Amino acid sequence: MSVLGFLRPSVIDEVPANHFAVVHPLDDVVETKVDTSTLGPMPMTPSVRLSLMALRGYLILMMLLVLYHVLDLAGIPV
Repeated sequence: MSVLGFLRPSVIDEVPANHFAVVHPLDDVVETKVDTSTLGPMPMTPSVRLSLMALRGYLILMMLLVLYHVLDLAGIPV
């Protein structure tokens, strides 16, 4: 039996109540996706905003340190 034949309602009705039918996502029914252009900004608590700014600062600092190390290895005086 093919997977598409398994998805017929008559076959799904025959599955016992204590069993689960596993369907691969590529063979499943297509669902409507969320339109992200209409969502707007995500509400954040002050602690989340502070954490994200700290992470941004850390990443910028690490990029500057990598750049300094590359320039040092290249022999360019900094």
